[in-house]
Amino acid sequence: MRTRRTPPPAARKLTLAEQATDPFVEAPRAVLERLRSLVDDADDESPADGFLVPCEPSAAPGAAAISAPLPGDGVPMAVERAFAFIDICGFTSYCDQHGEQAAIEILTHFRSVTRQVVGRRGVRVAKWLGDGVMLVGTEMTPLLAAVAELECRFRATGLDTHAGVAGGSVLLFEGDDYVGRAVNLAARLSDAAQAGEILAAEPPHELPNWMEPLGQLTVQVAGMGRVAGVVRVRARPEVDAALAGDTPAA
Repeated sequence: MRTRRTPPPAARKLTLAEQATDPFVEAPRAVLERLRSLVDDADDESPADGFLVPCEPSAAPGAAAISAPLPGDGVPMAVERAFAFIDICGFTSYCDQHGEQAAIEILTHFRSVTRQVVGRRGVRVAKWLGDGVMLVGTEMTPLLAAVAELECRFRATGLDTHAGVAGGSVLLFEGDDYVGRAVNLAARLSDAAQAGEILAAEPPHELPNWMEPLGQLTVQVAGMGRVAGVVRVRARPEVDAALAGDTPAA
């Protein structure tokens, strides 16, 4: 004969008064009081006692240089930047002739070399564009140096590229998106450049000593009309020879 078990009675919810006297349960008010006590004690402790001492706002490095928030939410900032667009010449035809695997190898090589050079030159990859790349820098000269070195290194491995460079004031959206004439001009100059050519809009007068200008010209830019003050720049021939032997540019 089976014995019927009686289910245990349902647990009764304690009242606040009972919770306050129960050694395993604390009332919400008691919990809050304990937290306040811990915070007050932490203010009196030193770092050696295991607590962090809050920093005074004035002690933060560079605090005076941090600008106040502007009216509105997420207002874009105007910044000075230099931009470059570099594209592989004839990439679509290359893919058609040599197949997908060969195209993957070319792109892998292109991106690997780009990362190495821009990291050393203090320039940043803003975005990859399939068979091209958009670079951004805070100054024009290091950006030009990176583009010229990349062109030499790619040419030494049989890869032809073309590039456009421009700088100026642009709007910075959400920390990594740039909008302005300089971005568009750099992209259009890259489209107008021939294989192995770098077109720079108003580059600095003093270039690195291993680079040289090849004359000034006016370029018909799609959507922007005739743009004067564009200069063809390149690395000197001896740099090409050095890089062909895998010697870095200075």
